[in-house]
Amino acid sequence: MTITYKFRLYPKKAEQEKLETAREICRQTYNYLLAELDEGYTKNEIQNYLLDLKVCYPEMNDVHSKVLQMENQRLFGNLSSLVKLKKHGKKVGRLRFKGKNWFKTFTYNQSGFELIHLRAKKGILFLSKIGDIPIKLHRRVEGNIKNITVKKSNGRWYASISTDAVIKRVCGDKEIGIDVGIENYIYDSEGNVYENPKHFDNYHQELKTAQQSLSKKEKRSNSRIKARFRVAKIHERIANARDDFIHKLSTKLIRENKFIAIEKLNIKNLIGISYNAKNIADASWGKLSMYLHYKAENAGCVVQDVDPAYTTRDCNFCGHRNRKLFLWQRQFCCEKCNGELPRDYNSAINILVRGKELASLEKASNTGQLVQQVASMKAEATTST
Repeated sequence: MTITYKFRLYPKKAEQEKLETAREICRQTYNYLLAELDEGYTKNEIQNYLLDLKVCYPEMNDVHSKVLQMENQRLFGNLSSLVKLKKHGKKVGRLRFKGKNWFKTFTYNQSGFELIHLRAKKGILFLSKIGDIPIKLHRRVEGNIKNITVKKSNGRWYASISTDAVIKRVCGDKEIGIDVGIENYIYDSEGNVYENPKHFDNYHQELKTAQQSLSKKEKRSNSRIKARFRVAKIHERIANARDDFIHKLSTKLIRENKFIAIEKLNIKNLIGISYNAKNIADASWGKLSMYLHYKAENAGCVVQDVDPAYTTRDCNFCGHRNRKLFLWQRQFCCEKCNGELPRDYNSAINILVRGKELASLEKASNTGQLVQQVASMKAEATTST
């Protein structure tokens, strides 16, 4: 398992120029290699082509050799991703040449870097052919560093450090079902409610003002470039606030529970058909599910996806299925047994019940397959004897 840490870099003017030069040379290298790929050359042949490029373009020697080799890996990684999408029935085109503003990262793999911890949260990141760059280490980097990806985003430089560290998390002993929503971000089967912070709404007025200012600026002017950066930085703050909230919430849920059942929604379709698309996109339920799954993997916790169909309409007391509820109806009342409780609470209880049933079925299926494999191995051993 690979753990990635993201840190902010604070390069001086000389290092900034070298970083910009390395990024531009990597972009041009990618485009040169893509042109060779279009001619029908293989991966190894294209990698060897880098030596010819260095002869034709001596400025490429200003970039560490491993960094340029990674552009070949990036090219064929993008190609394999397109092939996978095509196999899944997606309509895909060809790989495109990278324009100047499309290329934001370059990677040091295995060598050409060194991370030095100083006092408090300060450190130095040494990059070959670039130099020493101050870095803010807000977390301790564990494990052996495998690669470092340098990225420029909204005028700021970041380093994503990937290591082979194995971080063990601890899970709790409770079992819960989770119903996600907009009014309440999640409602669990124990009656706990987590309010929706609605990050986009918190920055709505500031973003509106910045976008109005951007729309009035003359195209290709310096003032328009500055206004575009202001809009981009607001969007970045929204994304950071959202990620921070979901990370903290998912960590808390894993720490308290050993089994979590969560509804698996088709978010893309919901956004397409709902009048509430902005709030659905802002909630990022898919990211919450993704974070729960990967954190549960090394904590010994089980996260079970559940089909949410009829979980709102089924009574958790008697099992009766009510008529369809409208979104404005926030209280569930069973038409048969008159059981009454909050709509999302009822749904969360049903999700937990379904999740435990699915988990037991999957466990039985896996056990059956294991028994069949063992029996087959024994039969083969007896036959060979």
